Formats: sequence, structure tokens, C-alpha cells
Amino acid sequence: MQFRLLAVIMLFFMVSCSSKKNVNPEIKIPNIRYSKLVKEYKANSFKEAEFNTVKIGAKMSYKIGNSSQKLGLNFRIAKGEKIWISGDFLGIPVVKMLIEKDSVHYYNKFDKTYFDGSFDFIKQLIGVDVSYAVLEKLFLGDLILNIEKNRFKMDIHDNSYFIYDGGNKNYYIEAAIYPLIFKTKSQLIEHVLGENLFATYYKNYQEVEGFLFPKELNIKGRNKGKESVITIKYNDIKVNENLSFPYKVPKDCDKPVVLKSKENTEDNE
Repeated sequence: MQFRLLAVIMLFFMVSCSSKKNVNPEIKIPNIRYSKLVKEYKANSFKEAEFNTVKIGAKMSYKIGNSSQKLGLNFRIAKGEKIWISGDFLGIPVVKMLIEKDSVHYYNKFDKTYFDGSFDFIKQLIGVDVSYAVLEKLFLGDLILNIEKNRFKMDIHDNSYFIYDGGNKNYYIEAAIYPLIFKTKSQLIEHVLGENLFATYYKNYQEVEGFLFPKELNIKGRNKGKESVITIKYNDIKVNENLSFPYKVPKDCDKPVVLKSKENTEDNE
């Protein structure tokens, strides 16, 4: 734990010092094997963390198409099982979402809508396919790329370990990993024609009970030209508490969300 804290301090001291100069010198990063990178990264992943629940207080701003909003967020996560999110506006709870392994449940007091169904609901919101595992990794700072199963090419670039798939003809697939702490700096999947894009950026991390959680997460998406930008700033984080996941659709939320069919989506495009 002490070594990890020291590594965090060293990393951000080096980055902050270099940013104050007109010329940004390269930090001397150890040249390691790909297998060593995978091993160290896995050891610092949420999957390997020694706790089963996480409670997070955060603030979120988003812009999806022509819609934008700012909300306070509360996350409750049971590792590998469910993610509960409550959003409040001016301190009043207005939106709630319960994400389970195979389903998504949601209601919005603003427009009196609700949804019970598949992950297509989230795809319609942000324009990319997701699963429970993908969302858990995104919120907690892990790569959605399988760097164990797929051997990516590796280089040192922009003060980080840079990995990329040089053999994919349809998509640009790349990620950057902070040295010393072996946490995600960024990851990107983009169609070669620029039609679809999904990228996440983790500006910095904070240590809680020996684990490094994101401090700020930026998500960018593009689906057939429709842009989405989401920023989440993590404030208060607690682990291994006994959590409840209450979810009940209010009676006045009586308008079901109807997902666009593929045919309608194509017609609109």
C-alpha cells in the first residue's frame, strides 16, 4: 500500500512538473515485456481488489446530441452483480437506474418515463454496445479491452505504455496505461471511417483502502455522427459497506420508453 501511494505521488509529481515547462521532456519509463505489463495491470484491476461493494458520491455532466444536463450521482456496486445509480437535481432524486447482469431498469421523474429491459436502452443513450461487465470496468477504471487474451502491440508514448491492435482493418483499437501505478489512462475504439467512436479518459486517481479509484472519468461516443460527452467526477468513495439496492418505479412514471427499431434508426439516419 505504501509503495502504491509513493508511485502515485511520483507519477503525478513528474507529470505536473513537466506541464509547467514550455518543453515537455519524456519521463524515463521502464521498458518492460508485454507479459509483465499484463501481470501488473491485472494485479491492480478491480477484479483483484479485496472488497465486494463500493459506494461512490459523484457529480456528472453530459451532452448527448442536443440534450445536456448536470446531476449529482450516487453509485452502489456489488462486484460482478449489480450497479445502482441514483441521480439528483438540486438535491432532489429524479433519476434511478439498476443495472444487473442481463437487464437494465430505469425511471425518470422529469419526463415520467420508465424502462425495464435489455442493454439496448443504454446503447440508444450513448451509441455503443455495452454489457454489465463493460460498465463495471468503465466506472472503476479498468480496460474493456482483453489484453490477456489478445496480444496487442506495445510502445512507450506520451509518458505511458501505449498498446494498440495493428491488425484490425475495420477499427482503430488502442489504450494507454499509466506507468508505476498500472492504471488506465485512456482507451479508444474507432471505426476506420469515423462513423462510430467510443473513448474513455481517466485524468487521475485517488487511493481508498489500498485501491486506486478514478477521480475523473471522461467518456466520448459517436454513433453515425451523433456525439455524446459524459464527465463524472468522483468525490466520496467507501468500500465493503452493507449496501441495499432499492428500486421501485413511482406510480406517476407511467410512460414506457420505446426503443427505436433498427429499421427506424436506419431511416432516421
